Amino acid sequence: MVNFTALLLPALLASATHAAYTWTKCTNAERCIAAKAPNGSTAGGKAGAQPGSRFSYVGGYVFAVDTCSGYSSDRAQGCWYSHDKDGLFISPTGYMRTAHDCNLVGVLSKSADVGVTYWWLHKGGDRCLPDSVGTEVYDVQACYAGDQ
Repeated sequence: MVNFTALLLPALLASATHAAYTWTKCTNAERCIAAKAPNGSTAGGKAGAQPGSRFSYVGGYVFAVDTCSGYSSDRAQGCWYSHDKDGLFISPTGYMRTAHDCNLVGVLSKSADVGVTYWWLHKGGDRCLPDSVGTEVYDVQACYAGDQ
């Protein structure tokens, strides 16, 4: 017999997570997966995650294994680029590229209402950040969250 609750609950949780954000500026990739910071902590108001911290998302959790890169802003282009990994960036519209070994990204917004948010992508790749996160970036740090 099929357990409909087991099938329906993850879908409802995923839609609730996405309902809190809007995606109108970046629409040319799949939406990012939000990861909840441990105990609501924001690593002292910075975008970086502490190694060993557990981050939950709809359907499971990941651990920040190691810090992999900080980012710098290119004010002329409006992009944020990785210091340590070629090709990793966040565009002014919120288009984000991650890598398999740099797959948990902390984004600190200029808006106090948004604060620090964390975004995870299993094997890395291209995704869209929500409007409120991807367009008002103040700082970015990326971590490796293992190969879960």
